[in-house]
Amino acid sequence: MDVDTPRKVGKSELAVTPLGFGGGTVANRRVSNEDSLATVAAAWEADVRFYDTAPWYGLGRSERRLGLALSNNAAREEYRINTKVGRSLVAEPVPDASRDTPRADGASRTPRDPRSGFRVEFDYTHDRILAQHQDSLQRLGISSVDSLTIHDLDYGYHSPEQVEQHLGQLSKDGGGGGAALEELRAAGAISAIGCGCNKEAGNRFSWEEGAHEDLCERIADVVDLDFFVIAGPYTLLDTSALARLLPLCEERGIGVIGAAPLAGGWLAAPESATTYMYGPPPPEIVERSGRMQAICKRHDVPLAAAALQFPLAHPSVAAVIPGAKSPQETTENHRLIHTEIPPAVWIELKSDGLLDPVAPTPK
Repeated sequence: MDVDTPRKVGKSELAVTPLGFGGGTVANRRVSNEDSLATVAAAWEADVRFYDTAPWYGLGRSERRLGLALSNNAAREEYRINTKVGRSLVAEPVPDASRDTPRADGASRTPRDPRSGFRVEFDYTHDRILAQHQDSLQRLGISSVDSLTIHDLDYGYHSPEQVEQHLGQLSKDGGGGGAALEELRAAGAISAIGCGCNKEAGNRFSWEEGAHEDLCERIADVVDLDFFVIAGPYTLLDTSALARLLPLCEERGIGVIGAAPLAGGWLAAPESATTYMYGPPPPEIVERSGRMQAICKRHDVPLAAAALQFPLAHPSVAAVIPGAKSPQETTENHRLIHTEIPPAVWIELKSDGLLDPVAPTPK
């Protein structure tokens, strides 16, 4: 399987390296500025030319650090960058509790970081999306991004009533946020439009089975998407996207960017990791990943190598974007994605009932 040649993203003209860089981890306050810059530099040295970020990551910290790091390495035309829209960072030096709207779990829907002085406001309207785009360019310190992704319009962050409200903001019928994105693409300001709907984000609200897939389809009906950013439902441990989401992508020419291919770090080292995706690992995940690891060990293959390479075997998947908080982790991701995996590994994973028999596997 070729993991070096850039791949086209869905029906767009955007092409990205199969191994990308997830910029969420370097937004962490516990990662120093120096380490974050060195981590991005290590990704560059490992031939990564696709970088993913968002205003939400560290309330602007990811975009600032990523933009600064990339400015040290190359000219703008040498790499591709994806950032996200849907959240505005509003300056609020003095917190105003009267603006808070309690969530179903009692927390604020408009989180803020008192150390940064910013409040987050969800807004998918036309003018706000245009403003969010410009704000991201300022934080990144560049004149353009290659793609914009609709961020977190899902049941992890919003009640069903709020989802409907935000879909209304996005609707092109009233000249909403979807129209703004398509205008930017038509003008050449961006090359592709994405959507990141997260099925696992905190389980803050309950919803019926299939509601997540229904929502993804509705968003694709509202906006002419070029790709989905999928975090969770297409990894070595969870292939539920094969049922509805990936067939939808194939039908409509929508590409896929695989976020969290290591399941939040769990698949990098299940024997020592403490979280799977966004919380404690369910017992069945612990049991299945242990059996998967045993198969990989018999063939002298790191489980993490299988985890990084597996999503890329699907024809809709253009890239995976694992995070890294150190130069060593970035270098290791490069080694893992180039690790040769014997066909017997995939055969055993399927014959032991650990992997969906219809899931494409690397050749």
